[in-house]
Amino acid sequence: MPVLRPAGAKPRRLALVLLAGGGLVSFLALAATPHDGLHPLALMAALLPLQLAALAWAGMHRR
Repeated sequence: MPVLRPAGAKPRRLALVLLAGGGLVSFLALAATPHDGLHPLALMAALLPLQLAALAWAGMHRR
């Protein structure tokens, strides 16, 4: 029996990969911050890729 997928299955997969990639980049950027003190701007810059990926994901899932 063939698996039936909705018409928008590819954009959803792309959005999920984009969101996961943004999370990975944010995680790696946060891990690269110095351990002697976390500056608030460094924290915001590290979270920016995840925020942008979440905005793109929300834009793709808006109906």
